[in-house]
Amino acid sequence: MYDFIADLDEYFCKKYANYDKLCVLSGYKMPTMQATEEREDGRTYAYTLPPETMSLANQENKTELLAALKAQLVDKTFSFSFIPYGFFTWVKNKFSKYAFYKSLHLAFQKYSVTKEAALENLNIEKEVWDGICNGKFQPTKNLLFSFALTAQVSFEDTEKLLGLCGYEFDYTFEKDVVVAYLLTHNVFNRGMIDAALSEYKIDNLFI
Repeated sequence: MYDFIADLDEYFCKKYANYDKLCVLSGYKMPTMQATEEREDGRTYAYTLPPETMSLANQENKTELLAALKAQLVDKTFSFSFIPYGFFTWVKNKFSKYAFYKSLHLAFQKYSVTKEAALENLNIEKEVWDGICNGKFQPTKNLLFSFALTAQVSFEDTEKLLGLCGYEFDYTFEKDVVVAYLLTHNVFNRGMIDAALSEYKIDNLFI
């Protein structure tokens, strides 16, 4: 378990992009973001380094900084409300092959899981889940993450499902980084998932 968490930490240091939160950590050294380069024409050009230059992975004391960050983490991505689609959106989805609920049913087939079996691993009411599967409600991002982890959906397919609902992986959020790690590394063991979520104080998923 220690090696698993250590690997997650390395991934997190590389991917986490909330630089405003990182820069205020005690001991964080702001890197030089401006650089110059002399090119073939003999002129010197100035350019700005990419934002990821500020990542924890580039800090000499990244272990201490990550520990300090973890100590202050609080999961504020609370989204337990499911918004019903309006009438015109509902009608449009009925005739669109790109409607989320149709792709959801394709995911059921691809990952050999039924609607009922998926619900057994999700902490939501049956009526709400039925509404999502029938195209009446839009799922929250937290629910899509929860479905992906419990149904063992690939990172790429999770990205597609998120996109159909107007979401995306946002690496300025700790939850998105941790879930991305679990999916890209095919970590679907429930004990390991719980350990990863606990390590980064993520507690608003539906699992």
